[in-house]
Amino acid sequence: YTPCVPCLPRLISKLILEDRDRKMNKLKKDSASYDEVSDDIVKVEAEADKSVAEVNALFAKVDDRRQKREVPDYMCGKISFEILKDPVITPSGITYDRRDITEHLERVGHFGPVTRTKLTQDMLVPNYAMKEVVDDFVSKNEWSLYY
Repeated sequence: YTPCVPCLPRLISKLILEDRDRKMNKLKKDSASYDEVSDDIVKVEAEADKSVAEVNALFAKVDDRRQKREVPDYMCGKISFEILKDPVITPSGITYDRRDITEHLERVGHFGPVTRTKLTQDMLVPNYAMKEVVDDFVSKNEWSLYY
């Protein structure tokens, strides 16, 4: 059985509480009266509460990091700012998404939007290296498909 990531804090807390209960039951079983072990029981409860709080705090930090999902700027198009799907590179070395740069060339004119140098569709070259980087990132961060 492999627990899901969101289930881990609950599972760990359950184990801590089960351990607490075992320790408390052993203390009660091994003593003649509750008064003899009441201080020890309070300590065991405090340790368990502290451990549960630490686990919850740790997973809260992890959740914060997971929620701060960001796609690196270099994987986003210079025109749409969306993740590159079909990256192409211009003679000036700037990478765009093919759809965005093609639309720019058809609507605005035959020049690069950043450099303002002459640019036509036949001058665009697939940027296979960037495509590989983006595909690797997407495969490891499926949430980015909906970015």
